[in-house]
Amino acid sequence: MKSLKQLLVSSCLLLAGLQVQAQQSPSLKKQSIQSVDTAVLLHPFRGKVQAFKKIINKELNKVFIDFKDNKVYLLSGIGFSKQYINTGSYNSIFNYVLQNNNTSFKPGYFAGFRVDGIYKQKHLYSFAFTLDKISTGTSYSSSTSLEPFIGNFSRFKADDQFLNFSIAAHYKKLLPFKPNERTLFYVVAGPSIDTRLSGQSADNLVNNNYRRFLLRADIGIEYENKSFYTLFMHYKQGVSSFTKSPISTHLNSLEIGLLMKASDIF
Repeated sequence: MKSLKQLLVSSCLLLAGLQVQAQQSPSLKKQSIQSVDTAVLLHPFRGKVQAFKKIINKELNKVFIDFKDNKVYLLSGIGFSKQYINTGSYNSIFNYVLQNNNTSFKPGYFAGFRVDGIYKQKHLYSFAFTLDKISTGTSYSSSTSLEPFIGNFSRFKADDQFLNFSIAAHYKKLLPFKPNERTLFYVVAGPSIDTRLSGQSADNLVNNNYRRFLLRADIGIEYENKSFYTLFMHYKQGVSSFTKSPISTHLNSLEIGLLMKASDIF
């Protein structure tokens, strides 16, 4: 009889424990769902970004075996551009007065991303990919005039608005100047290839004066506030002519911008 009472008491306690657990389970499950929802709302794209970064890093490691310690940066800035034009023996039915021609560097902007790393554990490098919205001043080294009736004029009128896709490769050299542990200075240099995405003006479209591709030389200095951001200033000198012969046009730009690690943003 005593054993039967103990068995009944144990059964009652077990049933009570199961009931309490069953009542608590929905609330725990609900709390878990709420936590997941909150995390998703705070970082809605983090999972996709992390997955994309893993795929990119995996493919890069396959192709660039000797290119190590790659870091992805986002960049943007402002660029000041100017075209230097020599019309040569170009002739057309149009005449353009140059009296109000703007010969100064005009501002535009750019944005994109950059991959920095080390080649064979000793050579610093970077590859930059940007979209450039370029607005340029124009300087003519040759013009025609019919004084006193007409001032300076040209048979060719340069376009001054472009949308380019730029790919640049840089070799980076660390400078010995180091004010503190968190500050680094670099000199960078290398080629860049611009692809013109925008169309031409109606006048230039007649003779298809502008080329699709432009080769430029890039040199600059960069200031890195380690683990936070990098400020840079680059000068791009036109190497190839942006226009077809006999017109020679060199597009030069001064770019000032900011780099930040993609991992610090996403």
